[in-house]
Amino acid sequence: MRRKKLNKQVQKQIKSFEKGDYVKVSWYDASDARGPLSEHKKPECLVDEWGIFLGIEGSPEHLLLGKHYVRSDHVWEATRIPITLIKNVELIAKHAASTVFLRRYTVQSCRDKTVRVKNDE
Repeated sequence: MRRKKLNKQVQKQIKSFEKGDYVKVSWYDASDARGPLSEHKKPECLVDEWGIFLGIEGSPEHLLLGKHYVRSDHVWEATRIPITLIKNVELIAKHAASTVFLRRYTVQSCRDKTVRVKNDE
């Protein structure tokens, strides 16, 4: 299977993001559909998601998009989007999340696996 390369324009835009920016990410997510094999030629569907940019983590790299912040636990619920599946990104607002929420936090997935995130500040 051939590995996708990240679009240089998208890469440049992502590098310009800062933690706490409110962004829109358009990416190809796998779909789950029933039907004959002939209908499964393009299994991905384009998804638009909005959230707080929390950084790039992992290997292979994933963009962390914060959805909900639980103040008492200092935990972000986030979507992890593989960088190679991103079609387009867009900055909606700079520094939309309070720095209080970004100083010290962890990211928790819906599968209850917690990921410690590097703190650049």
